[in-house]
This record gives sequence, structure tokens and C-alpha cells, in this order.
Amino acid sequence: MESAVAMPFVQVKKVVAVCFLEAVKLALDQLGAHRLELSQRGVTGTADLPRVYGELRRLRDFLQRSVSSSSDIVDLDLSPGDTGMLVACCRRDVEATELRLVDQAMPPDERTWLQRKRQVVADWAVELAAKPLIDLPLPPMSPTTTEGMRALSVRLQNKVFGDVNERMRIVPPSSSPSSPSFSAGLATPMSAEPVLQGQHPLMPSASADSESTREPVAPLFPHGRIRDPRLRSLAGIELHSYERALMAGDIRLATVLLTSVLECALLDHAVPRRAELGLQGTPDTWNLQELLLKAMGTHVQPKDASLAYHLFSTRNLLRPALQMVTPAVVTQAAFERLREFVVRALRDIGYGEQRATLPPGALRRSDFGAPADPAS
Repeated sequence: MESAVAMPFVQVKKVVAVCFLEAVKLALDQLGAHRLELSQRGVTGTADLPRVYGELRRLRDFLQRSVSSSSDIVDLDLSPGDTGMLVACCRRDVEATELRLVDQAMPPDERTWLQRKRQVVADWAVELAAKPLIDLPLPPMSPTTTEGMRALSVRLQNKVFGDVNERMRIVPPSSSPSSPSFSAGLATPMSAEPVLQGQHPLMPSASADSESTREPVAPLFPHGRIRDPRLRSLAGIELHSYERALMAGDIRLATVLLTSVLECALLDHAVPRRAELGLQGTPDTWNLQELLLKAMGTHVQPKDASLAYHLFSTRNLLRPALQMVTPAVVTQAAFERLREFVVRALRDIGYGEQRATLPPGALRRSDFGAPADPAS
């Protein structure tokens, strides 16, 4: 395969190469279905979709030629980019196999075979993994993460970044300009080394400005427009907490509360329109990311799917078990990007016409590092 930088040959048994081929075909089929769904909704999707689709087709064709040989050992000459794509496909394949094992009843011999295949694919994904780990532009296959996927994520993180207890500690947001920045808004994992209050990246840094001296924060939207009294009350509570978090400079908590505020409005919009939106069951079973994009309708922009995914994933910031495995921090630029998306989404689904703004003293860009794009 053509590449400016070549990797050494990877020799695998033909059965492993066939597993690779099946993983790439699965990802390719899902990517094609995702593109079709977006086009039917009148959404173009992210700019990476056509490129990734083309690269996966090329990788599939290469693997098909490789497994067609009569030898039991297959030589794979993969570029770093192809290897990253293959690892991403293997992760997707492991996730699909996990869901089959959890959700479907099957004969014992088939279950044993799937378990062995899952283990082989996961082991090779870890073996081939290198920086950077690539994520396919696809929504998650399940709203919950299985034990197998969590275990694979830990192995991949340890392979690429090293053991969590030995990784470089994240410096506090108030550090010098020479400190490392995190371009995606979600930083590399932090070490388990204890730090003092005010030095932790997930805590608001100490500031000479006290809460009482900060200017009031403009409301996100008039929550009185929410019709359901329960949701209206919840939205009022969350908005009050959101404003206090911003006054304290805690963008981590403010980001989580942004999600809760938007969910209140989204549920108020969706409950009376169950049939129109094709909703079944109780609200706690709905896929809020997909529901939001459907509710926004023709106002959806190419990067909104990624922004919605990151927004509804921010609740993991309050789950210590997940933060132990894949710790993350929120940068100011990431917060602002998500806040702008929430304001626009609220306006698109019929709540709030005004655009919220932050007072000049509420947050300082120098407090949270370099700009970061949560959708990158």
C-alpha cells in the first residue's frame, strides 16, 4: 500500500488476516449506512466521512488480496495510517462482538468461537496500537460500555501512553505558557500522584477575584418556556447551579450542567411529539444524541453530530471509575464551543432566542490553556 513512511512486514496467520478483513468490512458497512442516514436527513456529516470511507475501501481491497494467497501465513505491509485505521476497525469489531454476546442467545459452540475471536482481535488491536489512536466518525453502537470494551480501552491506553501511575502529570490550568496544552479539550490521562487543592486540573484554580466580585452570568435561555412543570423546575435548578459554577470559574461542572439544561428542554420538546419523532418506551431509554439531531431538523450543521456526542459524554466527568481509567479535563475553548452549540440547539428546537454571553471577568483564556476543539 502506498505510504511515505513504511512499517515492517507484519506476519499473521491467515485466520487472523480474515478477522482483520471482517472487522474492516463491518466498519465500512456501518460507515456507508451512517452516510446514507445523514443524507436522508439532509445532513452532510463531517468532512472526514468521505476520506475515511475511501481509506477503508482501499484497506479492505488490500486485505482481500492478501488473504487470497494459498499460504497459511500472510505478510501485511501496512503504513502507519493504515495500521491506525485497522486498529480502529478492530475496536469496532470487538464492540460488535461484545453486543452479540450480551444481547443474543446462541449455541455454546458459537458463543465459544465468538469469545475466542473477540480475544484474538483485541490482542492484535493492542499489538498494533500506536499514537495517535484513531476514532471512526461513527456514533457508538450502544449507550453503555461493556466490560470487554472497558478492558480493551485500558489495555490500549497502557500500550500507547504507558501505565496510568507512570504517566506525566497534567499541570494545573494556572501554569506557565510553556505547559502542555490539550487540543481536543479532553487531556491525556493524569497520574495518581496526589496534588494540593487549587493545583488539580479538575478543580477551579485559585484566583485573586472572589465570587462576590464577579459580574452576573447571562442566562442561557428563559426556562419558563418549558411547559412540563417537573422539567421546568429541574431546568431552573440546573441553570442556577450552572451560573454559580461559572461565577466560581468551574468550567468542568458548568459543562456537565449545560448538558442537563439542554436535556430538560429537549425532553419537553420531544414528549408531546413521540409519534412524530418515532419514540418508544420511557425517556430514560431514548438516545438523546440522536434525538437532539432529529429535533434540530434542517438546522443541523456538519459537526453537530460530533458536538452532540461530546456534550452527552461530559457526564463521565462526574464518574470517578471512568476518570480513573481515562481521566480528562475541559479547556475553556472546549467549553465555549459546547456552550455555543447548546445555545444554538435551544434556539433551533424553539427555546430561547437570545445568545448567552459570558461577562469579561467570568473566565480568562489564560486560565485554561490553548484553544481546543471538542469535535476534532
